[in-house]
Amino acid sequence: MPHNPYDGICPRFVHAAVNKNRSPVHVVTWFPNGRRVLTGTLAGEMTIWSGLQFHSENVMQAHNAGIKAMKWTPDESVMVSGDQLGFIKLWDQYIYNFQTFQGHKDSVCDIAIAPTGEKFCSCADDSHAKVWDLRTGDEERAFTGHGWDVKCCAWHPLKGLVATGSKDSQIKLWDPRASEAITTIFCHKNTVTQVAWSPSGSWLASASRDQLVMLLDIRTMSVRKVFKAHQKEVTSLCWHPESDGLLASGGYDGALHFWGTMGSALPIESLPMAHEGPVWSLAWHPLGHLLVSGSNDYSTRFWSRGRPGDENFEQFLPKRVGLGSAETLTIPPTPPTSTDGVLKAGVLSALPAPAPTPELLSILNGTLALAPEPEPEKPEEPSDSTPMVGLSLGEGPNAKSVLDTADFDAEERPEKRLTKVEPEEKALRTKAEPEAEAKPVKPVKTEEKADKPTVVKVEEDA
Repeated sequence: MPHNPYDGICPRFVHAAVNKNRSPVHVVTWFPNGRRVLTGTLAGEMTIWSGLQFHSENVMQAHNAGIKAMKWTPDESVMVSGDQLGFIKLWDQYIYNFQTFQGHKDSVCDIAIAPTGEKFCSCADDSHAKVWDLRTGDEERAFTGHGWDVKCCAWHPLKGLVATGSKDSQIKLWDPRASEAITTIFCHKNTVTQVAWSPSGSWLASASRDQLVMLLDIRTMSVRKVFKAHQKEVTSLCWHPESDGLLASGGYDGALHFWGTMGSALPIESLPMAHEGPVWSLAWHPLGHLLVSGSNDYSTRFWSRGRPGDENFEQFLPKRVGLGSAETLTIPPTPPTSTDGVLKAGVLSALPAPAPTPELLSILNGTLALAPEPEPEKPEEPSDSTPMVGLSLGEGPNAKSVLDTADFDAEERPEKRLTKVEPEEKALRTKAEPEAEAKPVKPVKTEEKADKPTVVKVEEDA
């Protein structure tokens, strides 16, 4: 409704569209029929999005550098675009490029088209704004009044009047037929980033890096209102297509604000987290029921009017997980509240259960009848390696002390000695061995022999 601009604001998040080739979206504009949206990125790509289902319809490499401006003529037949290398391209309604020329030496910042559709104005970082003939592509006039980069320009919707904003924080109004400025407006304290005429041409809105949005009345050349809500510089402006009472602005902090020009200077509605990056461009649908925003976070987002019952529009915003990330957040499990699990783990845990026997396994498995019969145990045979119990072995006169080494000396044989024995001596010694075994061995003398090297005595006997 004309007297209630609150009906026209579009703060309800609908959809976010992202290209496969991720690049900051620097400019968005609707097709004149309102069925599609055209976006330009800093990679030089133009993308056509559906205005009804919000899906991508076509992607093309339109420029060799970042696209900074796109505008349609009033008769909806030609679109003009400019890039960071200073080139200006003309496109027909089917997005076919039929003319290209070098318009500026530096990056083109903005483009404005006359209401007649025969001329257009372009501004660039070379401190110039130029007026071109749209049919021939010839330069007609250059505005050289600014002392620094010209960041924005806007042609009056009904009159031959051009407004430009510069890095020198000045706003100038120009007559397209003359090369000198009509007037200069000093209202900002920093770079003027955007200027925009209202649909009727009565108001001129300007945005600046001083975080302010100014509403200027050209009839009195004065500032009527100052809108202050942005926390960083204001980067984009857009009027409602049918009403002079509604204005939208986007900031470097990703915030989106809607202003009513008829009432209070406070914003009607604010979305402080509309984007994860600076909002470079805003475009309202020709019918006013949708708003499109392009941002540095690689996404193009669609916003609509609220439905009956909507109270807080921030609940519809997408989750701020990251730039382009679609992973879901995993919630860690909660720690146990009781100490039962702690006392049953680690060194405090109980001893493990013994391994199950074959019979138990067969009972558990239900195959007890199929289990093999246990073999009878065989009596253990006495072995020589049976360990001694106590300090003696045997009973009665056959008992032996642990310290008795007579058995070890008796088992010693001459063949184990390290000396060489001739064959004749070996034969004689073999005959003499039974006699040596028959003789009793004294334990004391045996210990002496064990202490002394036996090898030496064998050599002396030889």
